[in-house]
Amino acid sequence: MCRSVLRKIAVCDDVEVERFVLKRQLMSYFRLTGAKAEIREYVSGESLLADIEEGYIWPDLIFLDIYMGNLNGMDTARHLREMDVEAPIVFLTASPDYAVESYEVEAAGYLLKPAREQQTHAILQKLLGEKPRRRIAVKCKRQFRYPYVDDMVYLESDRHTVRIHMTDGSELVTADKLGELEKKIDDARFMRCHQSYLVNMAHIADVEEDFIMSTGACVPIRVRGRREVLDAYNKYFEKNDF
Repeated sequence: MCRSVLRKIAVCDDVEVERFVLKRQLMSYFRLTGAKAEIREYVSGESLLADIEEGYIWPDLIFLDIYMGNLNGMDTARHLREMDVEAPIVFLTASPDYAVESYEVEAAGYLLKPAREQQTHAILQKLLGEKPRRRIAVKCKRQFRYPYVDDMVYLESDRHTVRIHMTDGSELVTADKLGELEKKIDDARFMRCHQSYLVNMAHIADVEEDFIMSTGACVPIRVRGRREVLDAYNKYFEKNDF
């Protein structure tokens, strides 16, 4: 499986409620994408610079209020660049008056206060690249379930039902056909390795006679076309950071 990168994010704003709102929006984004983040709050530019200088944090992304006390956001940004901090800086402000000066510190963008969640998520996706995790609707008996596609290890067709095996060891049983679910999932990580199996290649731990999944389960590889299946997985493996 791909390793999940821990993003270190600094939020520097001297107004507590502004920090609270932005942190909540950041946490919402990382829940949606499934990515991991460590978010640290700072009440002044001085405290942020001190933590970086002492080695307590080396941020991947910085949200910086422009209008702060003794050391404003723009001057803080200049100090950050002098310290060779290359992380993208997003300024928090009520007005874009500092637009010209922001070019000096290579600002990545602005968030106008009060920050809106949609704008915050958009700038995070632009700078970090993660996309929200997808779900699909699966009818199980008389109700719908909405599993994350990422968390599906493999799907197994068994007579008139399909079992969806999840990363937490649970199973969803549906009367939907395997081919219909494959179209609904529509994800390049999923491969039909057998007439009765659809496997998520991101969860393959090893290959023997069968695919050995991250959960320890064995998923069979079809006999006719085995070489094509293995070649497809090898190509996927080489393209991804494992």
